[in-house]
Amino acid sequence: MILQPFIDRFLSVDGTYRESLITAMMLLTATIAGVSSGYICDSIGRKNTILLGTVLFAIGALFETIGHNFGLFLTGRLIVGFGEGFLCNGIPLYHSEIAPPDIRGRLITLYSTMSAFGTIIGYFVNFGTSYLTNDWSWRTCFLIQLFACILLLGAYWLPYSPRWLIDKGRREEALEVLAKLHESSVDDPEVRNEFLCLCDEIEQEHAFGARSFIECFRGTNLKRTLFALFIGWGAAFTGTYSINYYAPQIFLQAGVGGVSLSLATTGASNILTLIVSVITLGIVDRLTRRGIFGSGAAICGVSMYIVAALFQAYCYTDAEGNVGLTNAGARGVCIALIFVFQATYAYSWGPVAFIYPAEIANTRTRAKVCALAFGVNWAVGIFFTFVTPILMDRTIYGGYYFFAACCTVLFIGSMFLPETKGKTLEEIDRMFNPE
Repeated sequence: MILQPFIDRFLSVDGTYRESLITAMMLLTATIAGVSSGYICDSIGRKNTILLGTVLFAIGALFETIGHNFGLFLTGRLIVGFGEGFLCNGIPLYHSEIAPPDIRGRLITLYSTMSAFGTIIGYFVNFGTSYLTNDWSWRTCFLIQLFACILLLGAYWLPYSPRWLIDKGRREEALEVLAKLHESSVDDPEVRNEFLCLCDEIEQEHAFGARSFIECFRGTNLKRTLFALFIGWGAAFTGTYSINYYAPQIFLQAGVGGVSLSLATTGASNILTLIVSVITLGIVDRLTRRGIFGSGAAICGVSMYIVAALFQAYCYTDAEGNVGLTNAGARGVCIALIFVFQATYAYSWGPVAFIYPAEIANTRTRAKVCALAFGVNWAVGIFFTFVTPILMDRTIYGGYYFFAACCTVLFIGSMFLPETKGKTLEEIDRMFNPE
């Protein structure tokens, strides 16, 4: 967003407004797709939703790459948003329903890890093309998104979720998929026992008739939905959208001089995020979900409180409107704490906020609960996308205090979450519906 050729082509008029619009419109369509995916995942299946999201993402990336005016480029952003919204719900749903409980967290965390890997590629491509003086400085950044076609080719060969197959009456296919997942045969007693348990559970759910979003807020589903929404929406209130989308500007304000160096620092912070994500893959199923959420919120909150206090104490604005810190030590601490914040989020609310909502809902409402948890998360991102530049222009430290206070609330709320680590989806269901 801060490459000069991009600014000259798209942001020369109403730059601040258009910059926010480019990001917010993508988040708007991601919200629409995320919420509507509750019906789509139940209708066409988790696998087909992933394929649909990938196709839309690739088409949007193509429009972004060839965009020669603001309207065409914005159209690409809108289509990309639809793709991301479907993928954001479809992938965690799919992983949660095919994984055994002892590795379910790792499989869903793999989604966050690969997202972090993609972010690093994007930032360093952006850094490399920042030395170009033509439109390929920004076109290249969007062109590499077409590698999403690899996901399209790979996902085509994935099996369908056995729970979805049973739900649609395709029991023989479901039994075959379960056997493949267990690397066994359809005659294996363990496979048949799991198959019969799933059939019994889904038959009971069918007795309630047609599904709806209203059902998510009835009976024992209400508790599950509220816990899922607290986690799904809470992840956005940590401040991650603002830190990630505006990281180059934040590092500039914290004392990292020059656009290229700011981008390089942002890339370095994302390398740290990837490293932490990989480490999280190995430990997420050993630690309690509640402990991860609580410790993550605490560290993120403390980081934001300190950054806010340093900006409040040492912030200055020069004659040209550029913001900086007068104290060299404060600049170093702020930069370090931004790294700490991103690393902590990558270990806690980043991956586990995808795990928990998919675990805690039952098969009947899982797609819709996750749609509300993940879809509205994008909507919260829209709000912060518009608000963050205003806060950065008018009150540098106010935004940091706000996110610190939100993290405090998340820390307290985390203490009341039911623990789901190591439990099968059916065991979690019995936690809320004891026999």
